[in-house]
This record gives sequence, structure tokens and C-alpha cells, in this order.
Amino acid sequence: MLMAILAYGRLGLLLPIGTGFIANWGGCSTMHGKPAYTSAILDCAGIRALDAADWEALAANAMADNPFYARQYVLAGLDTVDKRANLMAVAIWNTRRQLAGLFPFRHRIFPPFPWPVAQGAENLYQFSGMPLVAREGAREVVATWLDAITSRRAPGFWTMANFDADHPLRGMIEDASATRGLTTRLVVPYPRPYFTGQLAGFDAHATQAIAKNRLKDIQRNLRRLRDMGDVAFERISEPAMLRERLEQFLALEQAGWKGERGTAFLSDDLHADFARRAFAGIAGNEGLTMIDSLLLDGRPIAMSINIAKGRTAFTPKCTYDESLRKYGPGMVLEYLVIERFYAEREFADMDAATTTGDHVVLGLWDGQKAMGRLILGPADWRTDLFAKGWQAAYEGKQRLKKLLKR
Repeated sequence: MLMAILAYGRLGLLLPIGTGFIANWGGCSTMHGKPAYTSAILDCAGIRALDAADWEALAANAMADNPFYARQYVLAGLDTVDKRANLMAVAIWNTRRQLAGLFPFRHRIFPPFPWPVAQGAENLYQFSGMPLVAREGAREVVATWLDAITSRRAPGFWTMANFDADHPLRGMIEDASATRGLTTRLVVPYPRPYFTGQLAGFDAHATQAIAKNRLKDIQRNLRRLRDMGDVAFERISEPAMLRERLEQFLALEQAGWKGERGTAFLSDDLHADFARRAFAGIAGNEGLTMIDSLLLDGRPIAMSINIAKGRTAFTPKCTYDESLRKYGPGMVLEYLVIERFYAEREFADMDAATTTGDHVVLGLWDGQKAMGRLILGPADWRTDLFAKGWQAAYEGKQRLKKLLKR
């Protein structure tokens, strides 16, 4: 048995555990004074030791869909790009000892702000900071997490990037925070393209959501590609075929402008390893990813990686054959993805998984989400200072980028 010493509270306590590091057990009191929901602070080993089935069930039934916090994706990061990030998490279990909440974070200090901050898990490839909160008992999960903060078992300040500003989870956090002397701020706001799927069908979407000139251009390019050979749309998720298509995606990306700039997955062995683990899957964890392809005589000329763990499909990565740029293969693929959505209704909606308002699907999809960075802390000047400082730092960085471009 390993022994773990509590890290964040004023008191130290030894806990025997089977594997990993689990610190600071706590609970949200309900009937008879017994904790209905319990929490613990996990380090990387403790995160790895979480029950796989429990974690998968939570990700599939979370109040806010976030496949970037699903087990396969998080473990892929821990084995590669997050290897030195010292990732931690507040984990919460319900009365049946089922995992009901997961709030991954890194313990950070942001000078000159002197207080420790829990920065929600974020790397180059995590496009949502929405914590995993089970639909059943969601209020209890949020309360248990906030109790861990107010009791100082978890850091007193939190920041979560790419947070859906209008999601009911935000209101739930704000309501529970207000009763505990905490408050929230949203900084660095931006719009994210969002496909609602609420129009009557594909034809209605094409005529109502896509500008007439753009629609004609896409349809003309589709005809031109068909004149060149056999054109087909393909969506695959079967593991063996997925791995084959992923390698083709990586090669296609590397051959384009991202490869020239050194930002393609294959430009760095560690990042390529992450892509293969996160998207192609690891033993016992297949089923997170689908790859959509526009095929010309069986050869992919545009590809999109989609991930889902719930009812929302996220589209974090896309690429196309730049030698066929004048035929707009990327836009044709997005057009056919929309057609597939209405034909099959495999998902309730789609999320562009971008961290800015700019995206190739602007003008093709029918909606936008209000996104931003959620900051949580004590209801006093310190949280205001932290929020204003983060916003100012972001704006300063954007001004510097503009100057460098000039």
C-alpha cells in the first residue's frame, strides 16, 4: 500500500491507497450528517488509476459534452505533451461510489498575482475547459467541488479556458458560488462557430444558412471534382481503418502550410505520438474519433478529424490537398458533412472546437456559441484583479502580434 499526505489543507492526514496519489477526501453533507458525495485531489498517478468504465460513463453522460476530458484523450496527453505538466484533478463520487465529477487542473502561479491558481487542463489540443459533471446530481457535484475550494483542500482561484458562457453549467456554478463567498468572471470572450441542426433539412440549411454565392461556388467545385474522377464522402470509425486514415491525415497535413511552418503533428515526434494515441485510440479505448474524408478515386483530398463522447461532435482538426486548392476540397468536404448530418442525425449538434472566432465553417454553419475564460475565486478585489490582469495580458499579446505582423 502506498501512503499519501494531504497537500492543500492545513492539517495533514495519511491515507492508504492502492495506487497513485489521492489527497484530501471531503464530502458534501446531506442526510444524517453523512457525506453523500465525496471528493479527492488526484495527481497524475491517481488520474490514471481512475476506474476506466466509470470515467467513460461520466464523459458520455456529462452535463456539458467534452471529449477532450475523456479518458482516452487525457491519457494520450499524460503520455506525451502533458508528460511534465503535473496534471491534477478534483474527482467526485456519488453515494453509489460512481465517478460523478472530474475537474482536471494544473497548480500554477502567475506573477505578479501571488496566490496559487488551478488552471483547468489545457494544452494545444484541448478545445474545451468544461469540467465533467454528471447530469444526475449535477448540483451536488458542483457544490462538492466548491466546498473543496472553500475548505482550502483545492486552490482558491480557478481559471478554465474555452468555457461555454451560455451553458446551464455556468449558471449552476455562479449560483452555488454566491452562497459560499465566491464569484466568477468571464474574460477573453470570443464567438465559436456552432452547428445547431435545427433547420428543417439539408436543402433548407443550404438555402437559409449559406450565402447564395458561396453555395454556387461549392456546388461548382463539386462538379469540377466529379469531372476529374469518382468523388465520394466517407466517415469511418472502425479502429483498423481509422488508424490507416489517420496516417494519411498526418501526411496530408505535413505536406501543406502547417508542415512548412513546423506546426503539423509530424513536425514533432511527441505531438505525432499524441495524435496517434488521442485519435487512433489505445487498447480498450477506441470509439472516441471519426474521420471524415473527401475521396477522389479513393484517395483522400480533404480530411476532418471529429471526436465525440455524448451528443455533440467536435471538429478539432482538418486538412486538404493543397495542390487542389483551386477546387476548394476543404469547403466541399464541409458541405458534404452537413449533408451527412441531416441524413443520419448521428449527433444533436456540432462544435467547431476553435479558440478564436475565425474558422473555415463560418458562413456554412448556422450558429455561434459565446465562449470565454471562466475565472472563479473569492468575492473580493483579488478575483477582480486576477480577471482584469488576465484580460489585459491577452490584449497586450494581441497588440504585440499585430506589431510583429507589420
